[in-house]
Amino acid sequence: MDYQDTLNALKNGNIPRESILDFSVGREDELNEFKNILDRVENGTAVTKFINGEFGAGKSFFLKLIEETAFNDNFVVSRITLSQNLQFHKIENIYKEIAKTLKCKTGESLNHIIDRWITRLKVEAEDEYEDDDEIEERQEYLEHRIKEDLIATRDCSNSFATAIEKYFHAREEHDDETANYAQAWLRGDSNIPFTEKKKFGVKGDVTKENAFHFLTALSTFINSIGYSGLIILVDEAEFILKTPLEKSRSVAYNYMRDIYDNCNNGTFNGMLFVFAGTQQFYEDEKKGVKSYDALYSRIVNVLESDYDDLRTPIVNLHGFKENDVKKISDLIIDMHQETYQWDISNAKEAVSEFIDIRVANTGLTGGVIVPRTYIRELISVLDTVEQNQEQLNNKEEIIKLFKEEENSIETEEEIFDDW
Repeated sequence: MDYQDTLNALKNGNIPRESILDFSVGREDELNEFKNILDRVENGTAVTKFINGEFGAGKSFFLKLIEETAFNDNFVVSRITLSQNLQFHKIENIYKEIAKTLKCKTGESLNHIIDRWITRLKVEAEDEYEDDDEIEERQEYLEHRIKEDLIATRDCSNSFATAIEKYFHAREEHDDETANYAQAWLRGDSNIPFTEKKKFGVKGDVTKENAFHFLTALSTFINSIGYSGLIILVDEAEFILKTPLEKSRSVAYNYMRDIYDNCNNGTFNGMLFVFAGTQQFYEDEKKGVKSYDALYSRIVNVLESDYDDLRTPIVNLHGFKENDVKKISDLIIDMHQETYQWDISNAKEAVSEFIDIRVANTGLTGGVIVPRTYIRELISVLDTVEQNQEQLNNKEEIIKLFKEEENSIETEEEIFDDW
């Protein structure tokens, strides 16, 4: 099998598009805890979790593991990244980004989710009324099933359910313009003319006052049409630290507190929120979560201990342990050998010896083996050795190369985006 795309992505510090679950090394306990959480969400519970890890610890990677696991369990997932263009204190924009980035195992977008649901109901109607002279009965059955599936959504937001119904009717009547406007409104588009909104029976737009209401309606709809629930993954939460105004940061943290409370008090159902941020994001007393006690006091672990409790709101991602390094090394070596078909025996011996050196040095300095850094340097060395086998034909030369690559990548990591 050719793993070149996967290896190149990892070498560049990016998350590979394929084989992602193969790289859950060292994260088995955390992933199992999130599998338990997904089971609870499927049964209607709403949960908020926070991921804590330094740059390169694998926060983005772990979010991808959650995403792939959720897809396999029939969840709808939205993954968003905070930035200058997407700030959490503007919660109406957060809703729009969530609605825009929805994915499920079979495809992307809210359009796909709605169309797939309607197609399933059409097949159901055709199975119920197969004869050619039962067209009217078939259509009545279809409309009845649509109304039936939208009962919970309508109880939550009549406008949201109405827009979905009008989307269906517009598509049936080949009125693509109205259908597109209805879809856009569901996604939070605020540039829809009043005359068009009147056509599909809604008023107003998503605002900071009603963004959670829209989100609840969206989640209710997703749960009502056969999905296991809605998963919302928020990466690079530490961007909030760059927000210059204290008031804006407080608003952002207050929205997080509202989400946390809404999950715990039953306002939200069938949802999982996961926020990933650095240690500074949580502990900075001037700009971080710690500066907003109403949130910090809710999520901080009250037990000060060296032991991890994965059931607390904050899950800490640590560096690789020695056994993790060996497992990930074996996996990458096997992928590299299979992809490039070369004699990797010298490199394999060097890797084993370098791991012992690296673990010993890390223990002496009190540091950790950062997953992204180690994986990048391992693949860089393997690539170099494979292309220069005549010169790099003994383990001493390869270990020397490892040490050079280690220094080079650690310097580069200081300005590298998170993994």
